Amino acid sequence: MKKIITLLLCLIFMLTPISAFATDGEITEKEIVVDNSTPRFMVTSYKLANDSISPESKTELQINFKNYSSTKALYNIKLTLSDPSGEIITTGMPTKFVKSVSAGYTYTWTVEVMATNTATIGAHDLQVSVEYEDKNYNSYSSNDTVRVNVRQPVELTYSGAILPKKVVQGNTQTVAVELMNTGKSTIYNCILEFQVDKMQTGGSTFVGNIEPATSSTGNVNLRIDDDALGEVKGKITIKYEDDFGEKHEETVDVSTVIEEKVEQLTTDEDDEKEKKNPQWWLFFSLGLVVGGALGFGIPWYINDKKQRKEDDLRL
Repeated sequence: MKKIITLLLCLIFMLTPISAFATDGEITEKEIVVDNSTPRFMVTSYKLANDSISPESKTELQINFKNYSSTKALYNIKLTLSDPSGEIITTGMPTKFVKSVSAGYTYTWTVEVMATNTATIGAHDLQVSVEYEDKNYNSYSSNDTVRVNVRQPVELTYSGAILPKKVVQGNTQTVAVELMNTGKSTIYNCILEFQVDKMQTGGSTFVGNIEPATSSTGNVNLRIDDDALGEVKGKITIKYEDDFGEKHEETVDVSTVIEEKVEQLTTDEDDEKEKKNPQWWLFFSLGLVVGGALGFGIPWYINDKKQRKEDDLRL
């Protein structure tokens, strides 16, 4: 029995690690693992409240960030939004401080932006810069790009989009509409359409593109019906597109009065007289000249003859 107990104690001693019998003065070896990974804090998506930015109003821009590290939280985060061209600005400070973002979590930054009055139309690349630290105060940074569109307002003014107060049946009336682009955006595919009772146009009038600070004229020929009389009404429609293909339309109400056409006719007798005496005015003028010459010449001849007789008597 004693042999069995002794054998069991020997087995237990052999299977027990040496560290289990270490005294207070002995050092125990432990495995130490250091996380040297670089935490990534990046833009995952962004969204504008409107489809574009303009000088007319403020627009909210939402930028979503994510801490892609599965083990490290981030601290003392500084977000910065900027436009290299300087044509898109924030309504407040272009920076944001965030205290911390846990490992694997996201953060959304909402910032108001707007375009300057002279901003170039089209796409702009905004720069998003991020500075942050881990728990050991190691510094990191990252940069991303957010692309947004700038839209300038379309401004079209016009003159001449009216009809004369009166027109004559059967005639053709020309209407010239001057179109002026007073905005900063190009006007595309401008078209004039006339819809007036008792008048025919033959279709729409294509004016084309109108650059900013320039004008163009659209001429429309209106053929008035032969049997039309009285007041007629209608409208002039101006259609065009902006830089983004959005369609615009303006309508002007017009009216006029159609009068009866009066024919200028001559009688057969007057025509016959005109044929017989086509140059009556020439004979009339010649008679005046001859009569005037006789009226002056006869008195002069009589006086001259009388004066000669008196001279002879004196001699």
